[in-house]
Amino acid sequence: MPLNRATLIRISTIDRCLQNRYRRWTINDLIDACSDALAEYEGRSTPVSRRTFQNDLALMRSDRLGYNAPIVVRENKYYEYEDPDFSITHLPLNEEGLDALNSALDILRQLQVFPQLASSIDIISKLNEQISRQTGMSVPAMDMEYVPGYRGAEFIGKIYEAVRKKQTLLIEYQSFRALKADKIVVYPYLLKEYRNRWFLISEKASNRSPQVNIFALDRIRSVEVDRKHTFKKCVDFDPEHFFDDTIGVTKSIHDKPQRVVIKVDRQQAPYVESKPFHKSQKVEQRFSDGSIEISLNVVVNNELERLILGYGGFVEVIAPPAFRRRVAESVRIAASRYITP
Repeated sequence: MPLNRATLIRISTIDRCLQNRYRRWTINDLIDACSDALAEYEGRSTPVSRRTFQNDLALMRSDRLGYNAPIVVRENKYYEYEDPDFSITHLPLNEEGLDALNSALDILRQLQVFPQLASSIDIISKLNEQISRQTGMSVPAMDMEYVPGYRGAEFIGKIYEAVRKKQTLLIEYQSFRALKADKIVVYPYLLKEYRNRWFLISEKASNRSPQVNIFALDRIRSVEVDRKHTFKKCVDFDPEHFFDDTIGVTKSIHDKPQRVVIKVDRQQAPYVESKPFHKSQKVEQRFSDGSIEISLNVVVNNELERLILGYGGFVEVIAPPAFRRRVAESVRIAASRYITP
């Protein structure tokens, strides 16, 4: 059984609950606690099923990870540790448990910008120390891109809470072109990360018609909950699917996807096939020289243009004509900078 992030969060939550001897825990109490912990991580309600909970208990009780947790049921109703001093963080783990935890911890280390996960991160940190003691080292096997000291990271927790609780925000925002910051009342809908930058997808309270506004967190100077303005939901914005047809974050409510056709030469074709530009990517033609022609069904925006320009002369936009001319103009300007007078 792979110990993924959700499993680790659930069993650490169960362990934390059962260590609290001042409360009696029913199965529904524990399931609710696990659901709440996952909701804090995922940003939306994801109820834990009874079967999943029973599987977690079985995993904790078994020797699979070396826990052998003495979980008992009192009065046919209340769950507790038979040994009041027991905790999964106090035990030596078997080899499989160490491998599973190391894999999960490599991923969970990246989530510490979310203060909502503090209690789970605390237990996870103890487990990490346990691994260090048993193995003599704690070297991650995964290096996810991370920007230390990223400006705006301090607002992630507050904005995340506001999105979940549907709270109106007052933000102080200074765009790259502005000489000073402006205070703006917004209805926050989604936090989105793209290429190590975080963005608040929201709507200004001052908008006269439905419109999505995008604010880069590194340009936000302050954030506070605005209790003067009632939160308003934008019926045209679906946070789960709004960006399905988009590369990056540049998109308005009225933008529609277009069929974009790109020719990729034989050198880059294997890379573009193994790592598609977008999930809608299809190979339309294969040529005898090894090059391919692909199509995308996406919103044409700055991020798409920059992605294509990043491949230099190895790709060619075929359609739509307007986008082809736009990319060609960018290439012409770039080439002109390298022409010696």
